[in-house]
Amino acid sequence: MKRFSLGPFFTRLASPGELLVLFATVCFLTFALGMPPSCSWAASSVNVPLDHWAYGALDKLDGFGLIHSDLQGTRPFSRKEFARLIQEAATEKARLGKDLPSLPSYLLEKLQREFKRELSTLKAEEGRSSLSHIKPLQEFQARYVYTDGDPRHYRGYAMGSKGMNATEGNPMVNNNDGLIYGQHHNLQLRFSTSADFKDWASAYLEPYLLVRQGDGRPGDFDEVQADLLRGYGKLAPWNVELLVGRDSLWWGQGRHGELLMSNNAFPLDMVKLSNPEPVILPWYLGYLGPFKYTLFLSRLEDLLVMSPPPNREPYYTDVGFFGVRANFKPHPVFEMGISITTIFGGDRQPSLSWKDIAGFFGVASGSNVKMNQLAELDFRFQLPFLRNIELYGSYAGEDTGGLEYIEEILLGDIGYMVGVYVPRLTDDGLTDLRVEYANNAHRVDSTPGVWYGHSTYRGGYVHDGMIMGHHMFGDAEDLFVRVSRYLRNDLNLGVDYDFMRRGITLNPIQEKVNEFGVDLTYDFCGSMRISARYGFQMVDNYDVKEGVDRKNHLFTTAFKWDF
Repeated sequence: MKRFSLGPFFTRLASPGELLVLFATVCFLTFALGMPPSCSWAASSVNVPLDHWAYGALDKLDGFGLIHSDLQGTRPFSRKEFARLIQEAATEKARLGKDLPSLPSYLLEKLQREFKRELSTLKAEEGRSSLSHIKPLQEFQARYVYTDGDPRHYRGYAMGSKGMNATEGNPMVNNNDGLIYGQHHNLQLRFSTSADFKDWASAYLEPYLLVRQGDGRPGDFDEVQADLLRGYGKLAPWNVELLVGRDSLWWGQGRHGELLMSNNAFPLDMVKLSNPEPVILPWYLGYLGPFKYTLFLSRLEDLLVMSPPPNREPYYTDVGFFGVRANFKPHPVFEMGISITTIFGGDRQPSLSWKDIAGFFGVASGSNVKMNQLAELDFRFQLPFLRNIELYGSYAGEDTGGLEYIEEILLGDIGYMVGVYVPRLTDDGLTDLRVEYANNAHRVDSTPGVWYGHSTYRGGYVHDGMIMGHHMFGDAEDLFVRVSRYLRNDLNLGVDYDFMRRGITLNPIQEKVNEFGVDLTYDFCGSMRISARYGFQMVDNYDVKEGVDRKNHLFTTAFKWDF
């Protein structure tokens, strides 16, 4: 199998010794790149979960031209990074010296209340704090979910040798940290607690309790599930952050879905190195503008793998998962990023050469069947003269193709996503529009491939049975349109439509999904919010089977309290 190349890219780790040397090299480079120009100490703080309302508020402030140094393609943000951007928005608002519509002022004040402690820390010299802080209850959430419908599944295709075993989880429940509800009635409770230890360490815990009415299969009984959704500790010397524990990642500019990393699957147990605040690189690299990087190493448990030739027997084993991302902003209106991920290793799999290990960072070439690798380039471009409309997109590749097959690199075995976000469809910003289209359909060529599938790692690009990238699955396309309107500053109405098509090139039958949704969110008492959503979905040729149709319903309501 030939490898796709934006580089080319990744391979597989082997022995503990190789792993130790690799990580030592990464640590050295991380400390070198993580030092801010002033050599100041960036105080440690916990991350803001990907489903937090503050991200949407920040997008809206960005739409009013109040933020310029944000790198939106690498999420989650730390609370200190949020505070930095809020401070930038407040300074820009004062500098403009003109009245803004009521909505951005309302959102800015709400953000300032939410991140009050972090904002006060920024006012201290070099952002340093001599105090420790424990917040036993940071957020509480109660959610009721009613589902009526069968989830779609993804088990490869009739053509090609690539394998896959993944589930949608629940119809119309995407990017939900891999939590799967049972048929009909479900109750979910979550709360979080956090702690900061002076200016060098922080910790976060978010357990959940899920009571569900079976899991949608006949004969199952009601069950109660409790687990840790997110939990980690952080160390932050200078502007280098070491995270050890469980958390989610979102890489890229898409908001409905992402091709490489999203929170569609359960959060990863990982070791992650990053710089939580952007830096300016030395020498001519400074022209790249604000710069962020992320590297992580994780493990995927019990993945279906094929043993090497000549036996080629399937078995289950734990495998490694590695990712690296660089994100930069050479101009206040233009942002770019590059991401690489790979699944590698496992019991009975061949060891890596040093050339393979170098490929983890995009500096090696050649064919490879030792890993399942994906890579992506993404961009975001703002148009200030058109009310800060955002054009964004990505170009990504699976590991089927190579430099000697230029036609396949450019036209086959790829995925892409394009989108437009209009934060101010009306001048007051009360109405916004998002349109997003993604496609990872493969043609049938000399090296037929399936996105998220692989001939060696037959379990696919999954974690706990859920795809870690886009929820549309592989060999598919997805069109998403959403309009939202603030009826009042504290009351938001959203309406959306989603069309998905699967089995475009590698199946004689195509599955088609039409999905409609409406939701309402109300903020009250400053720190409390309640939301409700109804969704209806029609599936033709369910699971790529001719004549099998489904109609699915979803109702959910949630109460959140930020303390």
